[in-house]
Amino acid sequence: MHGLNVSTREITIFLPGLTLSLLVARNVEDLITDPADEDNIPLWAEIWPAARGLARYIWENITFSGDTVLELGAGIGLPGLVCGLKGARVTFSDYKPEALQLCMANAGLHGVKEADCLLADWRDFKIDRQFDWVIGSDILYDPKFHPFLTDIFNRCLRPGGQLLISHPGRPATFNFLKERLQENFHVVTEKLIPVTIEDPYFPHYDIFIHHYAMRA
Repeated sequence: MHGLNVSTREITIFLPGLTLSLLVARNVEDLITDPADEDNIPLWAEIWPAARGLARYIWENITFSGDTVLELGAGIGLPGLVCGLKGARVTFSDYKPEALQLCMANAGLHGVKEADCLLADWRDFKIDRQFDWVIGSDILYDPKFHPFLTDIFNRCLRPGGQLLISHPGRPATFNFLKERLQENFHVVTEKLIPVTIEDPYFPHYDIFIHHYAMRA
């Protein structure tokens, strides 16, 4: 596809009452240049179960009506795309330009015009805007990023703004939510969403959804 720096293929994502065709990397293994370099392992190129679970939660439960949404670690951009389809003005963010190219291509494929992107590393996240919502699927997997993400949540959400986090039951994520959000956030709801993927070894996942609101 014109304007993309990565070879792609198309996959289909099924949500209740919604079918999405998404461009993804044709072969993730081709993108690995150095397995020892954590920053360049192409985690962005997969649609992880947590992204599917978050997308379903958003599709079934939330209407945005022009609210602004920042997706952190957007990767292919599935949850952010669903936000756009539900009426949000979406900013996809990732630290890989190839990921943001795919996010914008997928938004274009589905007629989501209220979308832009931000190339930024969590460790040096420069943005001077605040959002109505911040969302992230499986972004709290590594404790070394927790201080940076705490700062991003607190800076990038407007007072009363809402935070959506999904993950497949990672202890590190539970620890973060217990230890770092109590002061500035309160729980709106927590939910478990089953996700099935085409994998012969691990096809079934229970995805935890944590929905918080920032204290005004």
